[in-house]
Amino acid sequence: MPPKRNEQQLHQRLRELLPSAEAHSCHVAAIFLDIRGFSTYATKGESFDIAFYLRSVYTRVLDSYFPNASFFKPTGDGLLVVHELSLNPVELRSTVSSLLTNCINLVKAFGHITAGDIMVTGPAPERLGIGIARGTATRLVSEGIVLDYTGRCLNLAARLMDKARPNGVVFHDGYASELMDETIATSFLSDTAWIRGISEQKPLPIYKTESVLIRPADREPTHESEYQYGEPTYLTVADVRRLTSFGFHLPHAPQKYQQAGVFVQYPSYDTEARDTGYVSSFTIEEGQIEEHPDSFVMYISLEGVKAAIKNLPTSTKFLVWDSNTKVTFIPYCRAKSGKRKPNK
Repeated sequence: MPPKRNEQQLHQRLRELLPSAEAHSCHVAAIFLDIRGFSTYATKGESFDIAFYLRSVYTRVLDSYFPNASFFKPTGDGLLVVHELSLNPVELRSTVSSLLTNCINLVKAFGHITAGDIMVTGPAPERLGIGIARGTATRLVSEGIVLDYTGRCLNLAARLMDKARPNGVVFHDGYASELMDETIATSFLSDTAWIRGISEQKPLPIYKTESVLIRPADREPTHESEYQYGEPTYLTVADVRRLTSFGFHLPHAPQKYQQAGVFVQYPSYDTEARDTGYVSSFTIEEGQIEEHPDSFVMYISLEGVKAAIKNLPTSTKFLVWDSNTKVTFIPYCRAKSGKRKPNK
C-alpha cells in the first residue's frame, strides 16, 4: 500500500529537524554489520523478496541481539548500531562484554536468522561480518530526536567490519583486555592489521574471532606494500575437487614490471575434522591471463590446490547445521623480484 499523501515521511521529518539540530558529545560503542554475499543474493531475487528479507533480518537482529540500542540505521547491506556507554568502569565492562557476546552469537546463528519467516524465499546469505570500536562520538539531536552519530570510532568500526572476512567479529579498543570478561576473552585471538587512513604508521592491535582471516594485504604497511590485491573469492572444498581450473579477477592489468598471482588460504582440521583455528596458505603464479570487457582474469590450475586440501572435510557441523568448508583465493599483482614501479 502506498503512503497516504497527508502522512509525513521519515525523510521529510528529517529535513524539518536538521536546521535546529545540535551536536552533543557522548561515549559509545559503534557496531557495523555487513551481510556477506548480499549483492549476489540481491541480483538473483526480485526487489520485493529482497525487501522482505531485509525486514526480517533487521527485525530479528535488533529484537534478539541489540534490544537496548541507542540508535541504528540500515546501510544497504547491513546495519549501523550505536550503544551509548556508561562512564562507570564496572557497567562499561559489563556492557562491552555483553555486546561482544551478542555479536559472536549473531554471527553463529546468522545463516538461519530468517528461518520460519514464510515471506523469505530462496537460499539466503549465511555469513555476517561485524566490526566494533569504542570511543567518543557526536550525537546530532533536534527536538529530542537523535538524527545521526559521527566520530572516529564509527569510521574505525566500519573499517574493522571490512576486515571481518569471510565472516566473524573484529574488535579494537586500547583497553580491550580490561573490557572483556574472562568468558568472552577466550573467544577472541589477538592480531594486528594496517588500516588505510587510520593506522598507516604502525599496525593496529585487534581482537578477532577464529573465523576471520586477515588478508596478506592487511599485514603490510599501506604506504610500502608491493602488492595490489583484488577481491577474494571463496570456493567450497567440494567445488575445488570438482573443477580443474578457475578464473580470478585481477585488481588491474599487470604491468611489465609486475607478476600476477593468486594467494590461496584454507583452514586446518585435526584427524577428527575439528577446526584447529590455524590456516595454511601458498601462492600460485602460473596461469593464463585473459582480457575481459571489464577486467583481467587469471586462470589457474586447481590441481595443486586439490593436493593441498586432500585431507580437508567437505563440511563441518555447528550444533545441528552443516557448514561447507571454504578455500579463499585472493588474486594480486606484485612487483617482480628486483623491479620497482617506475618513477613518474
